[in-house]
Amino acid sequence: MPRRLKPHMHRIEFAQLLEAVQTSRPRHFLEWGAGGSTAALLAACPFIERFISVEHDAKWADVVTSSIDDPRLELHLRQPAEPEPPAPLIYFQGGRRDRWRKRAETDPALLADYAALPAGLGIIFDFVLVDGRARSFCAHAGWELLRPGGTLALHDAQRPEYRATLEKLGAPEFLTPWKRGQICLLRKPQA
Repeated sequence: MPRRLKPHMHRIEFAQLLEAVQTSRPRHFLEWGAGGSTAALLAACPFIERFISVEHDAKWADVVTSSIDDPRLELHLRQPAEPEPPAPLIYFQGGRRDRWRKRAETDPALLADYAALPAGLGIIFDFVLVDGRARSFCAHAGWELLRPGGTLALHDAQRPEYRATLEKLGAPEFLTPWKRGQICLLRKPQA
């Protein structure tokens, strides 16, 4: 029996994201970071015609593809130049995995193929969700592929390393309340 994926967001944050998606009714959806929110959005949004997801972790991509049986989902695996260290039994700040994740936000070469993949698909997207690794690089890449009037959402937007990127792209709207990871929405101006 397939594994039931749940969003890795607090229910408040997922409700905010779902409301933004349902309000904008995107036909072409792009996300970095596949998982439970992928399954939940596909289930709740029949108006999405094409759902492109980019994932960096091969084992997790297998879990997602074995758990979601929806022909609208196109999951693309693009692994990093250097593998992400395995999760330690006990997480501690400053550990190998934590350092790798921080490097993913500052070193464009580490996940260059991951961030660049959607540009090669020839699609203009109505909604972009950035919820994986290298979020600042993916936000920039997603913004370029977003149609005028489209929406970009970033999960965990409360992290200070994303502020400059969000402000450079436009007028970020940081949603409240939030518990685990704040949702930020940016609407691309009409042409």
